[in-house]
Amino acid sequence: MKIGIGLPTTLVPELNRGLLLDWARTADRAGFHVFGTIDRPNYDSWDPLASLAAAAAVTERVRLATTILQLPPRSESLVAKQAAVIDRLSGGRLDLGIGIGSREDDYKALGARFAGRGKKVERQIRKIRRIWRAAKRSNAEAGLNGPAPLQKPLPPIWIGGRSDAAVDRAVEMGDGYVFGVVGPQAVAERLPSIRERTADKKRFDLVGVAYVAIGEDPDALLDAASKRLTRYYGQAPPRPVEDLCHRGPADVIAGTVAEYEQAGLDVLILFPLVPDVRQVEQIGDVILPAYRVPAG
Repeated sequence: MKIGIGLPTTLVPELNRGLLLDWARTADRAGFHVFGTIDRPNYDSWDPLASLAAAAAVTERVRLATTILQLPPRSESLVAKQAAVIDRLSGGRLDLGIGIGSREDDYKALGARFAGRGKKVERQIRKIRRIWRAAKRSNAEAGLNGPAPLQKPLPPIWIGGRSDAAVDRAVEMGDGYVFGVVGPQAVAERLPSIRERTADKKRFDLVGVAYVAIGEDPDALLDAASKRLTRYYGQAPPRPVEDLCHRGPADVIAGTVAEYEQAGLDVLILFPLVPDVRQVEQIGDVILPAYRVPAG
């Protein structure tokens, strides 16, 4: 299993330029496999694609993933262009994770229609790939809608969501599936069937995400996580915070990370809820070494 780390794009109001760039540089040096970003349009979090572009400019090796980007309320033509720019800017390090989202207010924030989003996202995925393929035919005489992404044949598209329809969509159309914040037990229950259904695919990444808070005082961490997640969700979080956020010293969190590995994930992305780059350092020092992929 490879370990990624979330960028602090939802850690507002503390988030600023220095925190984002220090976080990205520290994680890149530490050897994390991938950055993740969370998307909620009707919130003061930083835009996932813009944030990944900034991270691409100050890093050299870590991959860059939207986990996930709500696609239906956005223009797929614009997303294709923005994603291709990030892929070129990063030297071919983008994983485009998309989903449909479940909150109507996110759609209203972008002036989009909520109904029919499942069918729409399938059309959008096909169109993004068509745009990327067509852009590769640009030449010195004619420029097509682009630029073309750098990765060959194309950047991977991960599909996330909790419903059976989301899993079916990922199996049929995706290069990977993002479980969301469901915990290691739920991953272990659902993963084998997805693995079996995608056994004939050349590449299919099974990706999990988890909230973490590193520190010595579990009660204080629980309180901080509760305030953070209540602000983010704008209501009660989808699961009790004590189940939603893994908290405690880094060596304790390492035990929980091992449960995700035993569940069979290919990639686990940890999203710290404390806006301090020392969270990245502690995860990098204590947890990451067991999962770091050797260079070359």
